[in-house]
Amino acid sequence: MEHSKHSLIRVLAVIAGILMVGAAVGLFKLAEMGADPFTAMNTGISSVLHLQFGTLQLLVNAGILLLILLFKRQFIGFGTIFNMVFVGYTADLLIWLMAKLGIRFSSILVRGAVLAAAALLICVGDALYISADMGMSPYDAAGYVVEALTKGRIPFRAARILLDAVCVGIAFFTGCQAGIQWKIIGIGTILLTFCTGPLIQFFRVHWSDPLLAKMAAAKTAAQKKP
Repeated sequence: MEHSKHSLIRVLAVIAGILMVGAAVGLFKLAEMGADPFTAMNTGISSVLHLQFGTLQLLVNAGILLLILLFKRQFIGFGTIFNMVFVGYTADLLIWLMAKLGIRFSSILVRGAVLAAAALLICVGDALYISADMGMSPYDAAGYVVEALTKGRIPFRAARILLDAVCVGIAFFTGCQAGIQWKIIGIGTILLTFCTGPLIQFFRVHWSDPLLAKMAAAKTAAQKKP
Protein backbone atom coordinates (compact mmCIF):
# COMPACT_ATOMS: atom_id res chain seq x y z
CA MET A 1 0.00 0.00 0.00
CA GLU A 2 2.83 2.40 0.90
CA HIS A 3 4.54 1.75 -2.42
CA SER A 4 1.31 2.37 -4.33
CA LYS A 5 0.78 5.70 -2.51
CA HIS A 6 4.27 6.83 -3.42
CA SER A 7 3.73 5.71 -7.01
CA LEU A 8 0.53 7.76 -7.18
CA ILE A 9 2.43 10.88 -6.07
CA ARG A 10 5.02 10.28 -8.78
CA VAL A 11 2.37 9.65 -11.45
CA LEU A 12 0.58 12.90 -10.53
CA ALA A 13 3.92 14.74 -10.63
CA VAL A 14 4.57 13.37 -14.12
CA ILE A 15 1.13 14.39 -15.38
CA ALA A 16 1.31 17.88 -13.83
CA GLY A 17 4.86 18.48 -15.06
CA ILE A 18 4.19 17.40 -18.61
CA LEU A 19 0.96 19.39 -18.90
CA MET A 20 2.94 22.44 -17.70
CA VAL A 21 5.51 21.80 -20.42
CA GLY A 22 2.78 21.45 -23.06
CA ALA A 23 1.15 24.71 -21.95
CA ALA A 24 4.54 26.43 -22.04
CA VAL A 25 5.15 25.22 -25.59
CA GLY A 26 1.80 26.66 -26.64
CA LEU A 27 2.60 30.00 -24.99
CA PHE A 28 5.95 30.15 -26.79
CA LYS A 29 4.21 29.70 -30.12
CA LEU A 30 1.58 32.35 -29.27
CA ALA A 31 4.18 34.89 -28.10
CA GLU A 32 6.04 34.56 -31.44
CA MET A 33 9.32 35.68 -29.88
CA GLY A 34 11.08 32.39 -30.37
CA ALA A 35 10.16 28.95 -29.09
CA ASP A 36 12.36 26.59 -27.11
CA PRO A 37 14.87 24.91 -29.48
CA PHE A 38 13.11 21.53 -29.71
CA THR A 39 9.72 23.16 -30.34
CA ALA A 40 11.28 25.55 -32.88
CA MET A 41 12.79 22.63 -34.78
CA ASN A 42 9.55 20.66 -34.80
CA THR A 43 7.52 23.73 -35.78
CA GLY A 44 9.84 24.35 -38.72
CA ILE A 45 9.72 20.74 -39.87
CA SER A 46 5.94 20.49 -39.45
CA SER A 47 5.48 23.67 -41.51
CA VAL A 48 7.61 22.30 -44.34
CA LEU A 49 5.89 18.90 -44.29
CA HIS A 50 2.41 20.40 -43.65
CA LEU A 51 1.83 18.16 -40.62
CA GLN A 52 0.03 19.04 -37.39
CA PHE A 53 2.60 20.10 -34.80
CA GLY A 54 1.51 17.49 -32.24
CA THR A 55 1.76 14.69 -34.79
CA LEU A 56 5.20 15.77 -35.99
CA GLN A 57 6.49 16.08 -32.43
CA LEU A 58 5.24 12.57 -31.67
CA LEU A 59 7.05 11.19 -34.73
CA VAL A 60 10.33 12.95 -33.89
CA ASN A 61 10.15 11.74 -30.29
CA ALA A 62 9.55 8.20 -31.52
CA GLY A 63 12.70 8.40 -33.64
CA ILE A 64 14.79 9.64 -30.71
CA LEU A 65 13.21 6.98 -28.50
CA LEU A 66 14.66 4.26 -30.72
CA LEU A 67 18.15 5.63 -30.06
CA ILE A 68 17.51 5.82 -26.31
CA LEU A 69 16.42 2.16 -26.36
CA LEU A 70 19.80 1.22 -27.78
CA PHE A 71 21.86 3.02 -25.12
CA LYS A 72 19.97 3.90 -21.93
CA ARG A 73 16.59 2.23 -21.82
CA GLN A 74 16.34 2.85 -18.04
CA PHE A 75 15.36 6.43 -18.89
CA ILE A 76 12.14 5.14 -20.50
CA GLY A 77 8.94 4.76 -18.51
CA PHE A 78 5.43 6.11 -18.07
CA GLY A 79 6.72 9.69 -18.19
CA THR A 80 8.35 9.04 -21.57
CA ILE A 81 5.16 7.87 -23.24
CA PHE A 82 2.97 10.52 -21.58
CA ASN A 83 5.41 13.22 -22.70
CA MET A 84 5.60 11.95 -26.27
CA VAL A 85 1.84 11.94 -26.67
CA PHE A 86 0.62 14.91 -24.66
CA VAL A 87 3.14 17.78 -24.92
CA GLY A 88 2.48 18.54 -28.57
CA TYR A 89 -1.26 18.04 -28.40
CA THR A 90 -1.54 20.08 -25.18
CA ALA A 91 0.19 22.94 -27.00
CA ASP A 92 -2.17 22.53 -29.97
CA LEU A 93 -5.19 22.53 -27.63
CA LEU A 94 -4.07 25.71 -25.85
CA ILE A 95 -3.51 27.51 -29.16
CA TRP A 96 -6.94 26.38 -30.40
CA LEU A 97 -8.63 27.56 -27.20
CA MET A 98 -6.95 30.97 -27.34
CA ALA A 99 -8.02 31.38 -30.96
CA LYS A 100 -11.57 30.29 -30.09
CA LEU A 101 -11.70 32.88 -27.31
CA GLY A 102 -10.22 35.54 -29.56
CA ILE A 103 -7.23 36.12 -27.27
CA ARG A 104 -4.12 37.46 -28.99
CA PHE A 105 -0.88 38.86 -27.64
CA SER A 106 -0.16 41.94 -29.77
CA SER A 107 1.73 44.24 -27.41
CA ILE A 108 5.47 43.65 -27.26
CA LEU A 109 5.35 44.03 -23.47
CA VAL A 110 2.60 41.42 -23.13
CA ARG A 111 4.40 39.05 -25.49
CA GLY A 112 7.58 39.51 -23.47
CA ALA A 113 5.71 38.70 -20.26
CA VAL A 114 4.16 35.60 -21.87
CA LEU A 115 7.61 34.54 -23.08
CA ALA A 116 9.08 34.89 -19.58
CA ALA A 117 6.18 32.93 -18.06
CA ALA A 118 6.57 30.18 -20.66
CA ALA A 119 10.32 29.93 -20.03
CA LEU A 120 9.75 29.55 -16.30
CA LEU A 121 6.89 27.09 -16.81
CA ILE A 122 8.81 24.78 -19.14
CA CYS A 123 11.79 24.53 -16.78
CA VAL A 124 9.62 23.97 -13.69
CA GLY A 125 7.52 21.37 -15.53
CA ASP A 126 10.59 19.54 -16.82
CA ALA A 127 12.14 19.50 -13.35
CA LEU A 128 8.93 18.15 -11.77
CA TYR A 129 8.38 15.22 -14.09
CA ILE A 130 12.10 14.32 -14.23
CA SER A 131 12.22 14.28 -10.41
CA ALA A 132 9.32 11.81 -10.41
CA ASP A 133 11.78 9.33 -11.96
CA MET A 134 9.21 7.53 -14.07
CA GLY A 135 10.93 8.06 -17.37
CA MET A 136 11.66 11.27 -19.23
CA SER A 137 11.01 12.58 -22.71
CA PRO A 138 13.32 11.22 -25.40
CA TYR A 139 14.78 14.71 -25.91
CA ASP A 140 15.44 15.28 -22.21
CA ALA A 141 16.89 11.78 -21.92
CA ALA A 142 19.25 12.47 -24.83
CA GLY A 143 21.20 14.96 -22.70
CA TYR A 144 21.65 12.42 -19.92
CA VAL A 145 22.63 9.75 -22.47
CA VAL A 146 25.40 12.02 -23.77
CA GLU A 147 26.56 12.54 -20.18
CA ALA A 148 26.56 8.78 -19.52
CA LEU A 149 28.28 7.84 -22.80
CA THR A 150 31.05 10.38 -22.22
CA LYS A 151 31.40 9.19 -18.59
CA GLY A 152 30.60 12.66 -17.31
CA ARG A 153 33.11 14.50 -19.47
CA ILE A 154 30.15 16.27 -21.08
CA PRO A 155 27.71 16.95 -18.20
CA PHE A 156 23.98 17.20 -18.78
CA ARG A 157 23.99 21.01 -18.79
CA ALA A 158 26.63 21.16 -21.55
CA ALA A 159 25.06 18.30 -23.51
CA ARG A 160 21.68 20.05 -23.42
CA ILE A 161 23.20 23.28 -24.73
CA LEU A 162 24.85 21.34 -27.59
CA LEU A 163 21.64 19.53 -28.52
CA ASP A 164 19.65 22.77 -28.31
CA ALA A 165 22.12 24.45 -30.67
CA VAL A 166 21.66 21.66 -33.22
CA CYS A 167 17.87 22.06 -32.96
CA VAL A 168 18.16 25.81 -33.54
CA GLY A 169 20.20 25.16 -36.70
CA ILE A 170 17.56 22.79 -38.06
CA ALA A 171 14.79 25.20 -37.04
CA PHE A 172 16.42 28.04 -38.94
CA PHE A 173 16.92 25.95 -42.09
CA THR A 174 13.37 24.57 -42.16
CA GLY A 175 11.88 27.87 -41.00
CA CYS A 176 13.48 29.62 -43.96
CA GLN A 177 11.71 27.21 -46.30
CA ALA A 178 8.34 28.19 -44.80
CA GLY A 179 9.20 31.86 -44.19
CA ILE A 180 8.65 31.62 -40.43
CA GLN A 181 12.23 31.52 -39.17
CA TRP A 182 11.92 34.76 -37.17
CA LYS A 183 8.65 33.64 -35.57
CA ILE A 184 10.07 30.40 -34.25
CA ILE A 185 13.60 31.66 -33.55
CA GLY A 186 14.07 34.73 -31.41
CA ILE A 187 15.15 35.97 -28.03
CA GLY A 188 13.26 33.14 -26.34
CA THR A 189 15.14 30.53 -28.36
CA ILE A 190 18.54 31.99 -27.55
CA LEU A 191 17.61 32.37 -23.89
CA LEU A 192 16.48 28.77 -23.56
CA THR A 193 19.39 27.36 -25.59
CA PHE A 194 21.78 28.46 -22.85
CA CYS A 195 19.50 28.42 -19.80
CA THR A 196 17.21 25.37 -20.01
CA GLY A 197 19.74 22.79 -18.80
CA PRO A 198 21.03 24.85 -15.84
CA LEU A 199 17.50 25.98 -14.85
CA ILE A 200 16.08 22.45 -14.92
CA GLN A 201 18.95 21.31 -12.73
CA PHE A 202 18.40 24.28 -10.38
CA PHE A 203 14.68 23.61 -9.95
CA ARG A 204 15.30 19.90 -9.43
CA VAL A 205 17.83 20.46 -6.67
CA HIS A 206 16.03 23.31 -4.91
CA TRP A 207 12.37 22.52 -5.53
CA SER A 208 11.06 19.34 -7.18
CA ASP A 209 13.39 16.74 -5.62
CA PRO A 210 12.81 18.05 -2.05
CA LEU A 211 9.08 18.50 -2.71
CA LEU A 212 8.51 14.91 -3.81
CA ALA A 213 10.70 13.62 -0.98
CA LYS A 214 8.67 15.58 1.59
CA MET A 215 5.36 14.41 0.11
CA ALA A 216 6.50 10.79 0.21
CA ALA A 217 7.71 11.20 3.81
CA ALA A 218 4.42 12.82 4.82
CA LYS A 219 2.45 9.95 3.29
CA THR A 220 4.60 7.41 5.14
CA ALA A 221 4.20 9.27 8.46
CA ALA A 222 0.41 9.51 8.01
CA GLN A 223 0.14 5.78 7.34
CA LYS A 224 2.10 4.95 10.54
CA LYS A 225 -0.25 6.90 12.76
CA PRO A 226 -2.74 4.71 14.69
